[in-house]
Amino acid sequence: MRRVSIIKPQNPFRCRSTGFSRLFADSVKARITPVKHNMNLNRLSLNTLLDANHTKALDDKLMGHKILPCSTITVSEAFDLKELFRNLNSRKFQCSLIVPDEMIHVKYERNPEATGTNDSQFHDILFLHTGTVVAWGLTEKQVESSILPLAESSIVTKYEPESEDMDYIEIEPQTSDRNSGSYMAGDVMVISGSHYNDRLLDKIAFAYGLARSTRTAVIESSLERHIQMTKKTTENLSTGIKLGVDAKEVLKSTGRLLLLRGKLNLYSELIETPDLYWSEPHLEKIYKDISKTLDVNPRISILNRKLDYATEESKSLLATLNEEKSICGL
Repeated sequence: MRRVSIIKPQNPFRCRSTGFSRLFADSVKARITPVKHNMNLNRLSLNTLLDANHTKALDDKLMGHKILPCSTITVSEAFDLKELFRNLNSRKFQCSLIVPDEMIHVKYERNPEATGTNDSQFHDILFLHTGTVVAWGLTEKQVESSILPLAESSIVTKYEPESEDMDYIEIEPQTSDRNSGSYMAGDVMVISGSHYNDRLLDKIAFAYGLARSTRTAVIESSLERHIQMTKKTTENLSTGIKLGVDAKEVLKSTGRLLLLRGKLNLYSELIETPDLYWSEPHLEKIYKDISKTLDVNPRISILNRKLDYATEESKSLLATLNEEKSICGL
């Protein structure tokens, strides 16, 4: 592939604020589905992207900018980031540990012939420790064919993949609007920043929210499979037919539910704002806005209610089996 030199800003590590921004700068310096929410809006006109509640002149900003895909896929419980980092380095990729033990950033060289444009030399690819890949500028098909194989040897406990497809526009604001920052325009992410590293920080904040959605989708799919597995047994219970299961199977089912409830309510990335964003109001807002767009909090509430039902179901089945056993023992 043709390799193009990248023009860097005069102060490449200038960041809007302290905390996570400083951590990002230091790390770069040191290193030199079943449930699928498809938000693809490429076929819509720009006018449909305008948020009536947004006070900015979105039509002026977005006009002339290409709408690009952002693909998020969760494939496993986790990635072994140390192993993945070594593997990427051995293949000569430009990569850095943006957040120690949490995220790897890869500058994945763009193929001009495939994209039909020379407006950017690379794609930003983010590997999160939660077994999730967020690829900016690549479709889900491209991620599956070109990006996921890079992490195959680093997968810890493989999952049935869950994906999230959204769109984004990347712009460099005018001098008079340098502090506007990134935001949501309807269901489209607008990445806005006068420096590349500012825009990358915003992409990372969006990525945490996107990964939160696909991680939630993994649990949604697992719980749905559990409910379908126990549906016949529950129907038998309601009609007085022999249950067809024993206590051991019901206990295993209860164990699966406990694991799902633990994943849903004990994973900090699902129920809390990442610690790094507590001192970064702008990045925290991005994280919360994308989570709201993807209905993550309502989905978590629904999951907890379904888990309550499934747990009560298991208790009823176990109580019925124990009662049958007691009667047989008389």
